[in-house]
Amino acid sequence: MVALKRLLLRILRSCKKMFRITNVDAVAEMLDPPGVDIQVLLQARARANNNLAALLGVTNTFTSDNTTVHDEFRARVEGLLGEVGEGTPWWARLVKVTGHGVRQFLHMVPCDFATFICCVTFHVWVVGVLNPSVPDDWELQSDHSVEEITRAIINVTENGSPTIGAAQIRATLENWIPHPDGDENYNPLNLIAPMYDKLWRLVAATVVCAKRFPITRNPLLDFADNPTKLQFRSTPGVDAGPSAENVMNEVLRLHPPVQHISRPYGLPMWEMLLTGRVQTADIRAVQKLDQHGNPLPEPKEFTPSRWQVGTCPAMFAFGEGPLRCPVRDQVPILAALIASKVMDHIDGVMYRLVPPQNVGGGTGNSNGWSISRNEL
Repeated sequence: MVALKRLLLRILRSCKKMFRITNVDAVAEMLDPPGVDIQVLLQARARANNNLAALLGVTNTFTSDNTTVHDEFRARVEGLLGEVGEGTPWWARLVKVTGHGVRQFLHMVPCDFATFICCVTFHVWVVGVLNPSVPDDWELQSDHSVEEITRAIINVTENGSPTIGAAQIRATLENWIPHPDGDENYNPLNLIAPMYDKLWRLVAATVVCAKRFPITRNPLLDFADNPTKLQFRSTPGVDAGPSAENVMNEVLRLHPPVQHISRPYGLPMWEMLLTGRVQTADIRAVQKLDQHGNPLPEPKEFTPSRWQVGTCPAMFAFGEGPLRCPVRDQVPILAALIASKVMDHIDGVMYRLVPPQNVGGGTGNSNGWSISRNEL
């Protein structure tokens, strides 16, 4: 009986994988389905993020089907990143905070690369984005270190269990993240999970890609020296190398923050019996196609120049439709800023990025990478 159950589960998983949507038009329609109420879409997303609610007590739009919660959260995040974005008076401060954050955590070296990026990204997000009024060199201090807090949050998404209790995490974050006046339901974790988790992974993938593909280094280092939107988009020419924006688009194409998105839409009865009441879009797979659904040349290769000419690749890294990421235009430039400042400091002189003995798992996989100190 047990063997039969295992066989049925294996067949069910295979069917779910087989019915993942990888067609451009079908993915676009599934993510922005006609005639489907937004609350139904919110319910599906909330179910997928149930662990954030159960283990961390997150009550933002990622774990709620309440449309008011959704609208308020979108407005809050748009306001936060809009206030400190490039072109605003606060952008120069964010650049300083990022540089300070990188230098602050260099004391950890030698260390695991992913751990370092987690800490730096968290510092930039909390000090630079959520606390625009504190000094540029403000440091996050508490009974629990930044490393302990970030490890606990990430363990929920990776292993389903935090290394520190949710109450302790929340108490620590309350010391670091300001309490909005009049917000009776204030929960600092709502401004951390899952956005921070997606951001640090994008930063890590960008730095690893830049290490593995030298043509991407100069655009990012030029952006570190001159962090403006104009520089972000500037390229010497099609044959002279990509822009920092081209690099970030290619990182997002190969390493989307969310690789699978499920929505309750358009399933015939026979397929519902096999896959459940949702369809799943394979974001990583569909981004191997161009906008018209044609296969890209060498789709598994990291090629930023593909964004410079011709038909661009399909891009669903930030979703589509009513649940599309509201800050999709700000995230790439923020991730590029953090990644470029990391590269500027870990440049092979005093500190260097060390690949694992067996570099595998994809172009931007950070597993096994480390940072070491050079002996002078």
